[in-house]
Amino acid sequence: MQSGIEAVSESFLSQQRFVNDVSHELRTPLTIIRGYVDLLESYGATDPELFKEAITSIKNSAQNMQNLVESLLFLARADQGRQPLTKVPVNLDELLKKFIEDYHSPRVKMSKFPPCKIMADGEFLKKMLAAFLDNALNYSTGAVKIELTTSDGAATLKIIDKGIGIAKEETEKIFERFYRTDKARTKLSDKESSVGLGLSVAKWIADRHDIKISVKSKQGEGSTFTLTIPTI
Repeated sequence: MQSGIEAVSESFLSQQRFVNDVSHELRTPLTIIRGYVDLLESYGATDPELFKEAITSIKNSAQNMQNLVESLLFLARADQGRQPLTKVPVNLDELLKKFIEDYHSPRVKMSKFPPCKIMADGEFLKKMLAAFLDNALNYSTGAVKIELTTSDGAATLKIIDKGIGIAKEETEKIFERFYRTDKARTKLSDKESSVGLGLSVAKWIADRHDIKISVKSKQGEGSTFTLTIPTI
């Protein structure tokens, strides 16, 4: 059992790591933005290609920072118990189809979904699904498959990719905040929205819906995230 001093020390170190992680995540997009602003001031008006490249990079970096801030605010409210959920009956199959259509990625493939009803906060559920799908697409170059099956009392949702995979000893760590910062798995996509918080947010939402998460992965072959969801 920890002493009071040990608990305070651990809390301080945790906060220090958190501040360092946030600073690290903000430093990269801010450096990119500042660099391209300097280039635009010097050459942007006379180089259309540079102008286009700069605007795209600045936009992506600003989006990256916005995603970070939104995730931080979400987790801060969650930690303080100020992130309420409103659960209502939801047709999971219909929600999935609409979510995938709105996601607008040709790499996402879905099988035929059986009818399935659950108790859930639909908006939070979509936020959770986006985090899992973003993760799969960021660490693979091929298609990501979404499968849904049902059995008595539960639905099984699988997000399957053929990407770089995760080492066995690290699969439990991927839900830690800023895991990507600590363990630099190299992204295979050019998407710049991953800030190492998406799976932490997804885990919080899953826990509040009594959704069990399991991860099966092999380096160089891909990963399968399996969500076991209570049905009604």
